[in-house]
Amino acid sequence: MSVGTSLEPGLRGASGDPRPLRVTSPAPVDVWEQVLASAPNALPSQTPTWLRCVCLVEGYEDVSRLYETADGRRLVLPLVRRPGLGPILATDFGLPVGWGPGGLVCDGGELHPEDVRMVVTDLGRRHVLSTLVRPDPATAATWEAAVPASVLREERMTQTLPLDGGFDEVWRKRFRSDTRNRIRRAERAGVLVECDDTGDLVRVFQQLYRESVDRWARRDRLPLPLARRLAARREPPRKLSTVAAMLGSRCRVYVAYHEGRPVAAIVVLLGARTAMYWRGAMLEKLAGPVYANYLLHKTAIADAVAAGCTSYNMGDSARVSSLELFKSRFGAVSQDYASYRIERLPITPLVQRARGGVRRILALRQVRE
Repeated sequence: MSVGTSLEPGLRGASGDPRPLRVTSPAPVDVWEQVLASAPNALPSQTPTWLRCVCLVEGYEDVSRLYETADGRRLVLPLVRRPGLGPILATDFGLPVGWGPGGLVCDGGELHPEDVRMVVTDLGRRHVLSTLVRPDPATAATWEAAVPASVLREERMTQTLPLDGGFDEVWRKRFRSDTRNRIRRAERAGVLVECDDTGDLVRVFQQLYRESVDRWARRDRLPLPLARRLAARREPPRKLSTVAAMLGSRCRVYVAYHEGRPVAAIVVLLGARTAMYWRGAMLEKLAGPVYANYLLHKTAIADAVAAGCTSYNMGDSARVSSLELFKSRFGAVSQDYASYRIERLPITPLVQRARGGVRRILALRQVRE
């Protein structure tokens, strides 16, 4: 069902940038697939199948946008929206929290600043409360060069391991020596890794995830029932099972076993040339001493190379964190990028100021009491 189609031949925006010749929403799946076929470096989270997973699990509706320019180029922006609100009250997400980066995918895979300018201008004209876009980190420089300074930004950092040269090159020149040693120690300790792309290991991952939630709750001093409710809302059990069923062989669950017991697991998604580490869980006291996570990622990286991938996206990390250090030990390169919130009216600054005012009032009351 088309949410809205506009034809704007020969028009120019206020900035002088050309408007698209045609905008179609939702983006037709067949055209989207054609664009992806010419952009092999696109992320697994930039596909129509992924967007269907988001909608099925979270209850969103597809409001993706296909842009066709006067010179015949096509660009697709994955977007979803909560149904029933109407555009004036709606916030569009590309993509929601927990679903990875979205952003533009275009014919040929080469994104230009004028493409970003055109799309941001279009998004700013719509009668939508807010649009949050989290682009592919690999295109960060292009987005930053084109997005106006007035657009709100959330700074992020991701880490990606280049896989060019083959696994032997990655092993010898990108893995740190202490990483290779930890992998060998895991193998000597008897850690075994099982890989599945049929969904059979989803339940094993989910059990490890539930135990991880309990550990995080103890670490963060959260009441256990509250932590479990928040985790179930953020990562409902149907999420991974839906992704595994929809993506098939493109979704791989890796589980590390020690002494016959599952101690750690990761989920890796495969695109044409980009593998994406999506989720992880472990029993820290059992997995840590035997370096199970090192062997898990080594196995997944070797498989990604064998599948023809040229990069292994390890996801976002906080600067100067243990997670950043762990990923860097595999040779993952840090990349700064940003999410962008495009609003017709400055709603977010007003909300942030209101929240800040409430916090200051509460702090004053505590001081007086």
